[in-house]
Amino acid sequence: MSTAEGTSLRNAESIRKFTNSMDPRLDQLVVYSSVLEHLLQQKRHFEQERDMEQLRLERFRCEGAKDNRIRVQMQVVKKVQSMLPNLVFKLRNEYDKFERFLHREKGLRYINLPLYDKGLQLLILCKNNLEETL
Repeated sequence: MSTAEGTSLRNAESIRKFTNSMDPRLDQLVVYSSVLEHLLQQKRHFEQERDMEQLRLERFRCEGAKDNRIRVQMQVVKKVQSMLPNLVFKLRNEYDKFERFLHREKGLRYINLPLYDKGLQLLILCKNNLEETL
């Protein structure tokens, strides 16, 4: 193999790597994954917060706290619970968008398999989490 052929093969390989890293679909994949992960974390956080505030309310009732304190704690519980339906709605919408994107762009599997697989695993995780919500 001549030097020119070796150089052209190296250039072809570097061009292929460059175009893969410049593919805007990969950026979309990263953005969709990040948004979905963030919403999932928020949902988990508010579920934990709701459970903690509910336990606090029960503790106040058992300890015989003043009515005013119990009323304030009930408002806190309602506020935390009111955050969840909106988050679940957003999570479902982003899940649907991401699922359609992955099915439409199956060629991404050949460009960046680990990133594509991570997206599929995230979809499965979100699906299971949303099923638990129902």
